[in-house]
Amino acid sequence: MKCIQWLRSFLLLAVLCFGSCMTGGTVQGEGAAEKLNILPTTYPAVAFTFCGLSKGDVVDDVLNRMDREGMRGTFFVTERELKRNGPVIANIARHGQEFGIGILYKEGDTEQAIEAQIIRIRQGLAAYGATPKFMRQMYGADSPAVAEAVRRQQGILVGQTKNMVLSRLKDAQSADDIMKVIFKKWDFALGRGQIAYFRLDYLTHPMIIGDVVSAVKRDKVDNVAYRTFTDSPETNGANDSAYAVLSLGDIWSHADMRWTYPVDESCIPEALKPDTIAVPVTKKNFTQTFLARYIGAPEVDAEDRMYGFGQGLIAAADKTGVIKTVHDNTVFLTFDDWGTDESINKLLYVLRKHHVKATFFIITRYMPSNPNLLRAIALEGHDIGSHTDLHQAMAIRDEKGKIIDSQTPEAYQKNVADSYKKLADTIGDVQVDGTYALTRLFRPPTLAVNESGSMALFNAGYTYIVSGYESTEDYAARSISQVVGAIRAGMYTPKGNVRRGSVIVMHMSSTAPYTAQALDIVLTKNEELADRDPKKVKFGRLSEYLRDGYDQRQEQPKYESYTGMTKRNPI
Repeated sequence: MKCIQWLRSFLLLAVLCFGSCMTGGTVQGEGAAEKLNILPTTYPAVAFTFCGLSKGDVVDDVLNRMDREGMRGTFFVTERELKRNGPVIANIARHGQEFGIGILYKEGDTEQAIEAQIIRIRQGLAAYGATPKFMRQMYGADSPAVAEAVRRQQGILVGQTKNMVLSRLKDAQSADDIMKVIFKKWDFALGRGQIAYFRLDYLTHPMIIGDVVSAVKRDKVDNVAYRTFTDSPETNGANDSAYAVLSLGDIWSHADMRWTYPVDESCIPEALKPDTIAVPVTKKNFTQTFLARYIGAPEVDAEDRMYGFGQGLIAAADKTGVIKTVHDNTVFLTFDDWGTDESINKLLYVLRKHHVKATFFIITRYMPSNPNLLRAIALEGHDIGSHTDLHQAMAIRDEKGKIIDSQTPEAYQKNVADSYKKLADTIGDVQVDGTYALTRLFRPPTLAVNESGSMALFNAGYTYIVSGYESTEDYAARSISQVVGAIRAGMYTPKGNVRRGSVIVMHMSSTAPYTAQALDIVLTKNEELADRDPKKVKFGRLSEYLRDGYDQRQEQPKYESYTGMTKRNPI
């Protein structure tokens, strides 16, 4: 698949794996044969890397900033710099920063010549107390000879996720001039294990680079932390939402958080492997399968987003949006789409703070550029389901009101199969307390369903189609209180009783900026209730209930019925 090939190329994760299946993942080995543009880790830190050590005043400025702002980075030293810039290198060592080996490659250099260069630099840096393991090719197209020489020397070859060195920015007049070019509209944050690369001797106005280093930390790393008037990493010692800026070696030292993409297929249980189909469906058994395995939404009916079904099936299909086997005060929090560390890390902190598990339905198209984040979600003990790869509804109405499939059945099945494969390759081995994070649950984009799309889903291996009772529309909210009200509407009936089994739909993207704080308010209020209070809510994972032949056709729970919510079209 092209998407999978792209992911392999993007990550360039090591092909050698010296680990085995274990809770939390497969350990990434030493001596990687291919370049890492992202460190494969769930550790909450970003790596800053540097080159260009010829200007001592610039290096000194950056070092002092890093001291003040609690940063540690990796400074790559070439053989030429080792000979010419000893005082600068000594200053870097005094500041406690990490050294890496900068390889200068010329066309035609042999593996043996490159190895000799690595050995000389390593010996030279030993005089500064350094034993570098990270190496990078400083210029030119990636050379297989360099990769092999690094492997032979038991090094780890790295590149960068975000390159702060662009030729058109050489004459930039301010850090802002550089930031607005390097970071595009949706580049809200750097992510776990991502590598930022700075060159310290390049700019015409070299002292600006220190401002850039500080700006990247402030605007693209510090912003992932959850901060309110009452709860921030600075005021609450238990608030562990902040990311650190660390050296490559600092991050790599957390071996328990390293992993290898794709996960070893032998570590994925048979029931969760991509080629396993749990519920084969034909025309003959479709109706009964759909009715048993469709958790609908009150606003999705014959007039809206149930396209092409017979009237009998539409009438019989679930519209409660609740899980029927819940007998206590359990409700379900779910999050759709995808996001960045800026939005998702805040949600993870709030859920962790309140000891709540949820279900995340992932649009997988862009997830492969930041797989560490998905793995971090899974390792927190949350369910992972699919929201498709391309976020295309099963069917739509055209401008004339005619119902049409958004894709052919074959294309749609490939779309949802590709989505599941990406999830399995990233988190298929993750289990927490004996429960796997990966599920075969599916949330339809816009909550729209039709027969051909639903049949394609089941035959791609999915087991349940899950919409939900309350679509919070948090992506369109104008205030925190609006989202608080929507979440509570999903949790409670108009008379104030817990709406048992209710599935609440929220979003994890940066387009829903109030969701984390609103959720924190709701969960805090719930925690203040006594355990025996009939209004106290418990929160569950959908996978705890949607298994072992769960059938949605059973009797509805006894509480007030749905009454007149506005028609909605959630994303």
